[in-house]
Parts: sequence; structure tokens; C-alpha cells
Amino acid sequence: MNQKFGFILYENAQPIDIIGPWEVFSFWKQILNAPIELYLIAEKEGPIQLDNQITLPAQFNFGQAPKLDVLIVPGGKGRVKQSENEEMIAYIQKTAESCEYVISICTGMFLLAKAGLLKNHSVTTYWRAFSELKAHQDLKVEEERIVKTGRVWTSGGVTSGIDLALAFIEELAGKKVAGQVQLLLEYFPTDPHYCTRETASELPPYQGSSGTAETYLPKYIRDHLK
Repeated sequence: MNQKFGFILYENAQPIDIIGPWEVFSFWKQILNAPIELYLIAEKEGPIQLDNQITLPAQFNFGQAPKLDVLIVPGGKGRVKQSENEEMIAYIQKTAESCEYVISICTGMFLLAKAGLLKNHSVTTYWRAFSELKAHQDLKVEEERIVKTGRVWTSGGVTSGIDLALAFIEELAGKKVAGQVQLLLEYFPTDPHYCTRETASELPPYQGSSGTAETYLPKYIRDHLK
């Protein structure tokens, strides 16, 4: 039986948090015949306006969605409003109960936290939200791009969803298959250092953060910039 992967959509979610891992899993499914099904799920079915003027169609609403094996929750500007959406949080809570894996991309982690799924877990998130993350006393902050705690996986910001998806394929199907997908995607980023550690101090402030952005650079980024 095919495993069912469900991506949650909501208004002003970050598009690449969804599209990035979706494309990785789609290559695995369509070219290598992975035994998976991919779904887009939202509170209401139909077109959902994401951030940056991108719209994606939710195939199912919360009440109609199939039972999932893997729940994937994106981040983005809209996650602040969604953290107060009782229907959203209830769906995450209920769906996670029977899922084999629960995954967040970027600041989608805060929705998992709101749903009570991360207590005493090690987690990561988008680096600019680290000050907010560290305010959660019941969470163990890991300054890494991908953090796994049992069945719960969290990742850093934006592009990290691609890396997480490849790592997840390795978890399910082995390193050889993950390598095949990587090659199919031609995912071999070059390593120019366009930015330095000082670049962080030149960025505009992030929502709800205090202090300089450079203060919150996680270890994996600092190591990369050495």
C-alpha cells in the first residue's frame, strides 16, 4: 500500500516550503516509482493564496482528507495567524496521532509546537526566528539544518525543505535511492560565499525579533561561513 504524504496549505504560507520537498518527492514517485501518494490539504479545498503571489490548489479540506502516513507543515508569514486557528491546530493534533512521521519546514515548527507535539523535543527552525524559538522553554534548540527526534523532523528555513526531503528518502528507501533522486534533480549547489557573517546585520528586522540578526545565526550557518 502506498504511503500517503500530506502537505498542509494555508494563506501566506511560504511557497518553497511546500514546492521544494514536493518536487523532490515527485521525482522519486514519477521516475523511480516510489510507493507514495502526495496530497495538498487545507481548511477549505480550492485555491489557496500563498506568499509571493503564488496560488496552489488544495485537493482536500480537513474533513475530507485521507488518513496520512506523513504530515508536512510549512512555515511562512501566515503561520502566526494560523497558530490561533483552532481548526488548523486541531487538524494537526488529530492527524499526527496516527502518522508515522510528522515534518515541519522552516517556521512550520511553531504550528507543531502550538499543537503540543514538540514538548521536550530537539528542534530547529528558520534562523531569523531563533530568538522566538529560544523563548520556548519546553523545547531543546539544536542549531542544525535538520533535526530528528523520533518520528518528528524539523528543518531550517526555506531551502532546507529540499535537503530534508532527500534525507527523508534516505530514511525510507536508503542512501542509493536518495542519491538517484539527487542526481535526477541535479541538486549539487555550488559553494560561493555571497554573504559573510556581517551580512546578517544588514538585513531588515524579522517579525517579533529583538537584537541584531547576527546574534541568532545558528551553528550550521556560522560553520558554513568560516
